[in-house]
Amino acid sequence: MPEFVIPEYRVATDRLRIGVFIRLEGLKWHEHPFLFKNFKIANDDQIKTLQELGIKEVICVPGKSDCTPLKEAPQSIARDATTTGKSVVDELWRIKQERVERLKKQQEMIARCEKSYIASQERIGQIMTGIAAADANSVEDVAAFAESFSAHFLKDAESTLHLMRFAQQDENIYYHSMNVAVLAMMLGKEIGIQAEEMKILCQGALFHDIGKTKIDRKVLVKEGRLNRAEMDFLKMHPKYGIDLLAFSEAFPKLALFIVYQHHEAVDGSGYPKGIKGPQIRLLSKLVTIANTYDNHCNKRNPADSLTPYEALSYMFSKEKGVFDEKLLSAFIKCLGIYPPGTVVQLNNGAIGMVIAVNPQDQLHPSVLLYDPEIPSKDALVIDMQDDPDLKIAQSIRPAALPPQIFDYLSPRTRITYYVNPTDASKGEGAPP
Repeated sequence: MPEFVIPEYRVATDRLRIGVFIRLEGLKWHEHPFLFKNFKIANDDQIKTLQELGIKEVICVPGKSDCTPLKEAPQSIARDATTTGKSVVDELWRIKQERVERLKKQQEMIARCEKSYIASQERIGQIMTGIAAADANSVEDVAAFAESFSAHFLKDAESTLHLMRFAQQDENIYYHSMNVAVLAMMLGKEIGIQAEEMKILCQGALFHDIGKTKIDRKVLVKEGRLNRAEMDFLKMHPKYGIDLLAFSEAFPKLALFIVYQHHEAVDGSGYPKGIKGPQIRLLSKLVTIANTYDNHCNKRNPADSLTPYEALSYMFSKEKGVFDEKLLSAFIKCLGIYPPGTVVQLNNGAIGMVIAVNPQDQLHPSVLLYDPEIPSKDALVIDMQDDPDLKIAQSIRPAALPPQIFDYLSPRTRITYYVNPTDASKGEGAPP
């Protein structure tokens, strides 16, 4: 039997009280001092502000309210004498303006992050081309890139994982390589990997799939299941990878183990050798987890891809024996309950997409919000740490979104991660 829902209705602002959930009507975002048009009354000052703005009625949302509005307007509203009248409205406007300024800085930082990502991806492509041609200078370039890139994970105690929202339709392996490197180093940092090993981890992760350049493209892009011969051919790519990289003594031997072992499994079900837990190097185990997660999120047919939330759940419930259990738990801790790329609905009804997770507080990510009154290029990004009453009510599959919300949020057909490599306050540069 369907659950009964009390319909919404109009209520006079002088009948409001703390705990009533309301929705503003007829006001654009810049015409009121509140951060949201939908919110639960938290104090009497909010009621006073509504009245000061000349708002006579709002919409009451019973299903999200803690109580019902007053049956009749009170004679007066008790309030703090230090924050009455226009000062209340002014204070809310001041707070909102601070949010707007902070949002501008955050958008600028994200733009720098995306620009840095594009530059890094292009650089990786150039290096891979050089390695495929056995260019010794390219191996030196790998080391320089890895040293600079991995250093940011070690020097920044609160490196933030971001979601890149621009379109990426190319079927090359570069975006996947970048994802795996970022995710593996994030996990490496979590378990205490030090500078030299982090550099090696970066090199191995970036080039874990370089052997696929020797695989027939028809096999790589084939729809549906591969036959036995095709699968056997694909399983050669770890060997092809170390063959491509071993021409240079400058490429670290431990990084070669990563390239060769990134499809091995703790329970012995992996390839190319089918070795078990203790025989697999630690850095290889980190890349295996990152590689599997990214493959789940970014299948060739986007409709077959799992959401980040589903990917973690699947790895933990269905593939647990494949990974080192402690490392998998640490990986889940790093990404949080709702990893970047997850479309969510907040407890105030707002819909948005998680675009960044702070490893120090995974329960309060940064969320890009859908608001048809704000152009998508200027979309509001909220840091849930600033609003303790805000909570994520549920995750939503992108395919279930109405077209206008899907187009606004632009959940990517390819989920790509990157760590902000700059100090936003100082404007420091990105890795080469």
